[in-house]
Amino acid sequence: MLKQIRENARVPLYLLIVAFIGLYAVSGHDTVPPAGKIFGKKVPISDFQKAYNGVKTQLTIRYGKLPNDSKIEPVLEDEAWNRLIMLYEAKKERIKVTDKDIVDYVKGVTAFNDKSGRFSKRQYEEILRYGFGLTPAEFEAQVRDNLTIDKLIEKHSDDVKLTDAEILNEYRFLNEKAKADYILFKTSDFLTQAVVTEDEVKAYFEKNKAAFKIPTQVNAEYIAKPFPDDKEETKQKVRKEIKDISYEFAADTDLAAAAKKFSLEVKETGFFNRETNIPGIGYDLKFADTALSLAVGQVSSPLETKTGVYIIKIKEKKPERQATFVEVKDDAEKNLKAEKADAIAKVKAQEALKSLKAGSSLPFKKTEAFARGQYIEGLGVSPEFAEAAFSVKQGELFGDTVKIHDGYAIVRQDSITPIDEKKFQEEKDKLKKSLLEQKKYFASITWFNELRKKANPQPALNKARAARQ
Repeated sequence: MLKQIRENARVPLYLLIVAFIGLYAVSGHDTVPPAGKIFGKKVPISDFQKAYNGVKTQLTIRYGKLPNDSKIEPVLEDEAWNRLIMLYEAKKERIKVTDKDIVDYVKGVTAFNDKSGRFSKRQYEEILRYGFGLTPAEFEAQVRDNLTIDKLIEKHSDDVKLTDAEILNEYRFLNEKAKADYILFKTSDFLTQAVVTEDEVKAYFEKNKAAFKIPTQVNAEYIAKPFPDDKEETKQKVRKEIKDISYEFAADTDLAAAAKKFSLEVKETGFFNRETNIPGIGYDLKFADTALSLAVGQVSSPLETKTGVYIIKIKEKKPERQATFVEVKDDAEKNLKAEKADAIAKVKAQEALKSLKAGSSLPFKKTEAFARGQYIEGLGVSPEFAEAAFSVKQGELFGDTVKIHDGYAIVRQDSITPIDEKKFQEEKDKLKKSLLEQKKYFASITWFNELRKKANPQPALNKARAARQ
């Protein structure tokens, strides 16, 4: 039946991108140690490798080429174990996917259609081969496992229900609005009153050493081809030129020789980290992350940013280390002053609230109408402030000072604008659908966390790798 796929398949590209890929069981005998255990059962290294490759393929399709960063490896391996756990449980629960399920799924993918909208066997095979590194048979086997996992998750979230009260409460949360009066005591207004001694700063540094680290730094050499304008045609030309240059590094990482050959200048950044401006470039997180992921002497693939395309080579690298007091004295002093100023602001706010409760009169500012979770002019996003305003009656003071991101506030409710009941009835079904999806999602996470505990994955990859060497 699956042969029909090659005659009739139509699949939306977005489904192709988000599909689980690379999880299928393989039987046979392996002379090397297992990759580890799940549910007390040994997992052959071949099974694990296919799951790992599937995870890596999925992430590559979603995000492009993965950075060459050792920190990513444990994440990929952990996700591979998650995939294997799901398939094991699906088999145990006898979750079945029919050939018709697979045909129906693949028929939904339009990426395999030619310009006339008809399925193209050649296009199908080329997309799988060059985009995924898969044969049609492998892809179809993976679709079966992907749908198996989907059915398993659906089975364990089907009993999730929503009450009318939950829907109404959520609608109120999103649409009910309040106005409030407030007095703000900003931490920054009390910095001049926050006096610290050097001994206090030293003690603060010693107590909070973990917060004072000198992050990993790199000094990079690079070749740049800037984009002369925003036209796609000129950008494509720059991309091609830098790609041609990158071929020079297939066997040789001599940046200077390549630059000379193409009449370009090799520039050097000087040391920088992820949080600082890059000398000669400015603040560019994409450039910084790429540079920090490379080893000394390693050359990057062409890296495109908003301003142009780069090839980076790491000249020097300094690992993260503990800072000395002298290096971060100013930062430690600044942090300690901020803490003291915050404490002063809190006391001042509490004194003012006490005075108001005793009958004193103080000037208040007013907010515009806001919903819970919404940005409030002059205060930012402050769930605590919003909750305080909604929790009291009109004209009533909230019983305590409220911590906001830059100080403390005294809150008094001005008014509440209730929801529009007619509009709620019109939008109820749409909200219910969205909330139910969210609730099922979180239920599936809870279920899987419990499943993973039962599976008790015990990786033994280092031992298996050593046996293969």
